[in-house]
Amino acid sequence: MAGGIWFAASGDTSSDAGGKKAPQARILSEIPTPKVGKDLVKVEGLWTTDRHFVKAGVKKVTGYPLAGGAVQWEIPLGGEICGTTPHVTPDGLTPVLFHGGDRDNPVCTQIGLLDLRQGKLRWQHEVTGEYGHRVMFDEVTVGGGTVAAGGSDGGAAWSLDGAALWKPEEDADCRDVGYGGGARLVAVRHCGDISTPTVDVQTLDPKTRQARSTYQVAKGIEYLHVLSTAPLALGIEDERKQATGVTDLLAIDDGAARATVRSTIAVGGDRYEVDCQPSVVESCTELAVSKEADAVFLATEQDVDAATMNEVVAFALGTGKEAGRTPGSPDANLRVLGLDADGSVLAYQETTLGGDGGAVWRIDPRSHRKTLLLRNGPEGRDTEASFEAGGQVQYARGRLYLGEELVSDPDEPTERNGPLAIVIGVR
Repeated sequence: MAGGIWFAASGDTSSDAGGKKAPQARILSEIPTPKVGKDLVKVEGLWTTDRHFVKAGVKKVTGYPLAGGAVQWEIPLGGEICGTTPHVTPDGLTPVLFHGGDRDNPVCTQIGLLDLRQGKLRWQHEVTGEYGHRVMFDEVTVGGGTVAAGGSDGGAAWSLDGAALWKPEEDADCRDVGYGGGARLVAVRHCGDISTPTVDVQTLDPKTRQARSTYQVAKGIEYLHVLSTAPLALGIEDERKQATGVTDLLAIDDGAARATVRSTIAVGGDRYEVDCQPSVVESCTELAVSKEADAVFLATEQDVDAATMNEVVAFALGTGKEAGRTPGSPDANLRVLGLDADGSVLAYQETTLGGDGGAVWRIDPRSHRKTLLLRNGPEGRDTEASFEAGGQVQYARGRLYLGEELVSDPDEPTERNGPLAIVIGVR
């Protein structure tokens, strides 16, 4: 990026580029939660296309109009969903991992490619091992035009038209436990003893699995997450630092066969909001990596004694140093959602205890100033707040989408579930 990154403290503005105040939004649509029983059922998966809002449900994926409303299409799956990815190809394709096998012993063996524009399951595959067993996977993604699934038994991949590209090798010393997707495909490998493996990260040719670059992770680090593949950024959980969760972010230069660390950013010690599932490579949320700004953006932990509840901080990937701060709200937490189409950072301001609805802000990655895009009215505050404990959040095309990841029936017959998902907007 010409000119690099500079430090800047931002101010607030509640106006859009034309100087108009952002209109107050409301809940446009609610999708009811199905009855599932007392056991938790995974319903992870929320996407938008230029035509549809799409939500994963119980053994199915359903498409709705962008403003919500009547079901437009439904894709039935043969089992409960195990994993999804936020990555969607330009033509609306995204993979899903779901249960297969016997009804009494469901396991995560089925890989399907969803067409979110047409409302179809393009293909469904499983991998059979040397001894005839179905190979189980822990996660799935799409990167560089290749669908890839990883797990403790190794990884497998397919082209978008369904042709098999590679699968786990029996008794191999190294196993692809997971992949990072998006513009490129990156594999995280465990080698040697399964209980104390050595770990490396490989940037792959997505058609052949040939490693273009390899980064050797320091010994003693088992849990590692791919935050971005272009530029390559990793999150590591270093138990030697006696902290839980992600302790450091690593910016990696993978331009040569032997990759090197550009910078290290310490984020442990409950200083920043970085949410990752320990054993899932592509699972981190509440941060954004900008290729244009060559920076990572993440929110600080809440501080009720500060002028604002928390802030969004930018760190330059080239140096690891702080590059700018964006203050949040005095009475609500600010969460990073990701990047919008033009590369700006999107952040979600949660509801307040005083009864105000949430809001969505755009943060300029260079000036670090924020602009209000949407604010929900107080009437829908309680319903909106019900998703803040662990639901998925996405802002697209002027609307805010919130959806549950896990559902179960209420403990008491007099209780009722909230919605599976909601759409917030002006119209």
